[in-house]
Amino acid sequence: MTDTVNLNMHPSSRTEALKKNSNHYFTGVPCRNGHIDKRRTTDGHCLTCDCEYQKRKRKNRPEDVSRMRKAYYQKTRKHQLKIKRNNYAASKQLRLRHRDTMLRSKYGIGVEEYNLMEVSQFHKCAICRNSQNNKRTNYFDVDHSHKTGKVRGLLCTNCNQGIGKFQDNKELLLHAYNYLKETDDE
Repeated sequence: MTDTVNLNMHPSSRTEALKKNSNHYFTGVPCRNGHIDKRRTTDGHCLTCDCEYQKRKRKNRPEDVSRMRKAYYQKTRKHQLKIKRNNYAASKQLRLRHRDTMLRSKYGIGVEEYNLMEVSQFHKCAICRNSQNNKRTNYFDVDHSHKTGKVRGLLCTNCNQGIGKFQDNKELLLHAYNYLKETDDE
């Protein structure tokens, strides 16, 4: 049941709710199943009864419910994605939580560890000492060993991609160094 503080904020009849353009109303009269709860303006159903019905439906007909949910998502997909994008853009806290989740799942570090690494590197790339981070994300790339998964440091996009192109192979990097040294025009 809904607490009484919120119930005072709702219209007391369906017609009053329709006039006020409200989604719910509260009469204080029990429904046919004895629930004293808000009712939906569209059909007059008790919210508790509807909740119980939905639980029974999900339990007894999971395939039908899954099919209906997928169909509804396909129908409203563009709108739902637009709402998600707007919420993400408007909420710094949501963006930080998403970044923390991503860092933990990919590299096993959180935002705090990332920030400590960035401070210890003086906000510069660990290889070229450039202070320019990734233009798309505004963060440095997290460099890690693909064999062990251990985080090595924070790199600019060019250095991170360069190491990746050489497949983290020290011998190839040494050959590249020697090649550049031999062919230098000095």
